[in-house]
Amino acid sequence: MAESRNHLFFECPYSWNVWTEIAAKCNLSPNQSWDQILLDLQALRCCRPQKLLSILACQCVIYLLWTERNNRLHRQIFRPPDSVTSSVSGTIRSKIAALRDQPPRLSSSMFAIWLA
Repeated sequence: MAESRNHLFFECPYSWNVWTEIAAKCNLSPNQSWDQILLDLQALRCCRPQKLLSILACQCVIYLLWTERNNRLHRQIFRPPDSVTSSVSGTIRSKIAALRDQPPRLSSSMFAIWLA
């Protein structure tokens, strides 16, 4: 299979597995179409914490899948999807915790959604 953005994000079963797990934690309906995911995120009509969490989650998934792809390609290091999902979850928790200096209600609401 030729590598493409659409395959890597999220037509590939590996990346789809990670995305569906994370999307579920954000109360998002996962989609395999890159363009549709972007449209869905832009069109979100929900509270600010939910929207920010959804965008953050998508960014983290993309970043960590790209890192996994590079590790496989250049270092021959392979991790199972649940390991990447765990890394995404940890990164999101860290990012939300870093928002504590912002309005605390925002980060508290984001944590509540993430941990629900």
